[in-house]
Amino acid sequence: MTAPTLRRPRSSDLLLARDLDPDTLRQLQRSSGTDTRRLRRGVYVTSESWAGFDTYARHLTNVLAVESTHRHPVFGHASAAAIWGLPLADRPWPAEVHVVADATSHSRSKNGVVVHRQAMHDGDVAERNGLLVTSLERTAIDLARTMPFPIAVAAIDFTVHEKRAGRHVLTREKLVEGLLRSPRTNGRARARRAIDAARVGADNAGETLSRLAIIELGFPEPLLQVQHVNPRGGFYYTDHEWPQHNAIAEFDGFGKYLKQALKLGENAGNVIYEEKIREDHLRDENNGVARWGPPELRNPPEIARRLLRIGVPRIAGR
Repeated sequence: MTAPTLRRPRSSDLLLARDLDPDTLRQLQRSSGTDTRRLRRGVYVTSESWAGFDTYARHLTNVLAVESTHRHPVFGHASAAAIWGLPLADRPWPAEVHVVADATSHSRSKNGVVVHRQAMHDGDVAERNGLLVTSLERTAIDLARTMPFPIAVAAIDFTVHEKRAGRHVLTREKLVEGLLRSPRTNGRARARRAIDAARVGADNAGETLSRLAIIELGFPEPLLQVQHVNPRGGFYYTDHEWPQHNAIAEFDGFGKYLKQALKLGENAGNVIYEEKIREDHLRDENNGVARWGPPELRNPPEIARRLLRIGVPRIAGR
C-alpha cells in the first residue's frame, strides 16, 4: 500500500524525436530493432520499458514527456504527489498529467494534460529533481481539497512523518495555517477534516488506511509506533497499539518481508523468522497480536473480527 517503486523511469527511457519525420523515425526503429510507444508529439518511450512500468512509473514517464514539450510547466495535484513521492493509497496513478497555472491563465485541459487554474503565492512553487512542482505543503493541501478522505489522509501522514518527508517535513499546524491563508474556500472543510485526521507515525499508506478503518469500525483510535524493548538489544515499534487492552495490530503490506530482506541483504525466509521472534517477544509481554494486509482492508468486517479476538472493545454506542 505504499507508493509503488517497481521501476522509476529515467529520462534516458524517452526518445525525443521532434525533428524527425515519421518515415525517418520508423527507419531508425527498424535499424535499432527497438519498438516504441508514442507519449506525446515527438516524444516516445521504448515499448520494453513501458511494459515493465507500474502505474506510478508510467505517470512519472508522462510527466517527463510533458516537461519536455511544454515551456516551464508547474506540476501539481496527483503529478506533484508522484514527484514528491507521496502515496496515492490504494488508487492507481492517473494517465493524465496535472499542471497548475495562474488563475488568469487561458490554458485549458487537453491531450492528457489537466490544467488547474488557481492563485499561486510565494513559496507555492519548488524545484524537485529538476522539475517545477507545487511545494509539499501546497500539494498536500490541494490533495486534501480534491481527493477522497482516505487518500488525502494517507498523503498528509507522509508529509508529517520525519523519515518519509525528510527535510521537507511539515506539521499539522503548518498545514492548517497554509489552508487558512489560501483564498480558495472550495474544499476547505474537507481539507481541514483530512488534516485533523492525520497522525505522525504511519510508515506507509496501508497503516493509514488501517487506522482509518479501525476508527470507522467503531474501535478506539490506536497509538502508533509504541516502543518495546527487544530482549536481544534495541527496540521494537508497533504499527497500532492499545496498551490499556494489551492489544497490538500490525499491517503487513505487499512485499514487506522481501523489501526488508533486499535492504538488509538477507534471505526473505530469515526476515520472516525474525518477525516471528519479534511477535513472540510481544506476546511474552502478555499482548494479543492481530495482523492483516491489503485483502482485509477490502473486507473491514474481518478487521473487526480480529480486533475483537485480541480484546479491543468497540466504543459504546457504535
